[in-house]
Amino acid sequence: MIAVIIDLIASRDVSAQQRRALNKKVKKLLYETYERFEKYCKARPSLTQGDSIEVLVASWLPIIYIFHRLLIENLQFRVGIGTGKMVILRENADDCDGPAFWNAREAIIDAKRIKHLRSNVGIRLAEKTSSKETCVVTNSLLFLAALQTLSPAQLRYCYNYLWEEKQIARIAERVKTTPGNVSKTLGKTPCYLLNEVLLLLSE
Repeated sequence: MIAVIIDLIASRDVSAQQRRALNKKVKKLLYETYERFEKYCKARPSLTQGDSIEVLVASWLPIIYIFHRLLIENLQFRVGIGTGKMVILRENADDCDGPAFWNAREAIIDAKRIKHLRSNVGIRLAEKTSSKETCVVTNSLLFLAALQTLSPAQLRYCYNYLWEEKQIARIAERVKTTPGNVSKTLGKTPCYLLNEVLLLLSE
């Protein structure tokens, strides 16, 4: 099983009011993630009191969806990804425990030592990690690396293309610009290729 811990660095230096607003926004994101990808989630994604997102999944789609949404919000974060056995204790991910989460927590510590990425990532794979789980981890990291090359506008356009309408005209209408501008902006990104990868790997 794959456990992901996303440490929200941005929450460290904000006021109590700002933190409440941030928590509300993140909880809404996690609710939407579960509604969209329930069949891939082994438990409901959770926001812990320590301002970390905990996710327990069998697919990379919920992971990259959360990454994309956090990047759009310009929230800095660290990621720890671990694999291994898990004990599903209750409905929420933060109520579950096992080697996958232990590895993810160790991976967060590893991530703190990496300084050259905008969103630092650590990985700890269990000895008997399956090839499928390894692919999920690899795909998640490659997708995150691609998203990190995008500007704020490119992230928004690409989000709409990948996860929402997927039509240039509708994106232009939503973001109040011209279809030509949206097409030109997306053409400078790997968004079209990422869409092909999503379609291929989601089959």
